[in-house]
Amino acid sequence: TCALPIYLKDKCHINTNWDTDTFVGIKCDNGNFSIHFPLGYHLSDDNKSLRKDILLLISTIASTVSRRESYITLQNKTFDAIGTPIQAYLSIISDYLSRGYYREQEVHYEVSKSGKINWRRTIKTQKPMVQRNSAYYLDFITKKSSVKENELITQIHEFCVYESFQKMGWLFTAILPIKPRIKYNKKLFRGVILDKLSNAFNDKNKALFRNMLAIVDDKYDPNAPLNFRYGTNRFEYVWETLIDRVYGIEGKSAFFPKTTWIIGESSYHNASLEPDSIMLWNGNIYVLDAKYYKFGVTKHVTDLPESTSINKQITYGEYIANSDVFKKKYGEDFKIFNAFLMPFDANSPIWKECHNIARIGESISNWKSNNETYERIQGIVIDVKHLMQITVHRDETEIMQLAACIESAFEKE
Repeated sequence: TCALPIYLKDKCHINTNWDTDTFVGIKCDNGNFSIHFPLGYHLSDDNKSLRKDILLLISTIASTVSRRESYITLQNKTFDAIGTPIQAYLSIISDYLSRGYYREQEVHYEVSKSGKINWRRTIKTQKPMVQRNSAYYLDFITKKSSVKENELITQIHEFCVYESFQKMGWLFTAILPIKPRIKYNKKLFRGVILDKLSNAFNDKNKALFRNMLAIVDDKYDPNAPLNFRYGTNRFEYVWETLIDRVYGIEGKSAFFPKTTWIIGESSYHNASLEPDSIMLWNGNIYVLDAKYYKFGVTKHVTDLPESTSINKQITYGEYIANSDVFKKKYGEDFKIFNAFLMPFDANSPIWKECHNIARIGESISNWKSNNETYERIQGIVIDVKHLMQITVHRDETEIMQLAACIESAFEKE
């Protein structure tokens, strides 16, 4: 059986990002569920809010990580992620709770004095009674509908519903639906579902069949203990994607500094330095580096970005400042700002009276005068849950707030 935990918070864990404590997502080991949240996430206290936290975690992973067989490639970076079709399970459960089992209607016709009359069939098959040059029908062919309880697609749906509740039903209820009447047969199931999908016109049914197919295609062993994982060991790439989605522009490759080797008559172009995100606001350029570092949780200076990252940021700013292309496009007076964006929990006791975004200081170098805005890289912390909740790409309000936070370092100068 799959029972709802008395207190979901007992099943939740916030990553420390130390050693092997890096997995973000959902684990099930021998039927024992645990939910792993990213560094700095603020957990809710009650079960209802915790369910929303878990669903937010699932949707964040689903929208930022593409599921592959054994690895995930994101922005030319390869990292390991273990996946199971969680979204399909949740959708199947939601559809079942609102519509019940999928059942098709069987239509047949019969002779009857009541019901919806099919006049074409009635005229063709029934003899009218003629009286005073008028024809009267005493019997009619009527349309009757009945539910096809034993249809194969219904039994396959029962299987998918049961599987979904076994995997993710604990998030909603302690009750499992009926056990399926049919045993798993991948080839048969796929054939029936694909046939229904090809002939489906109702959007809800099409979505249902696609989710059923995802479950059927997932690994299934009825004798094995319940074990699965959904998530990633490299949440830093998810963090980068979230930052770029909310603040970044399209076509940021124009801002990448490039280098070339010239050997004799030949030339070789090296891979570019690539900032995580470029943000534009009020005619100024902001070079953003998403750092999934622990400073927002520990406040230890050893958990801040190192010299290599600082020097890279200065290089990005210097390249943009000295390029005639950007001067022509943005004018002679545009400013360039640099910032590291790190996660934190705005509700943590170590951050008193903090909003969703805060400036913690800046980093400088000893090989520059530090007179230019881009030579002083601002340290910014952003609330993890808040960033995960933002769904609008390039949200203007968020961009304005981040720009103000970065520029606050220069207001008194």
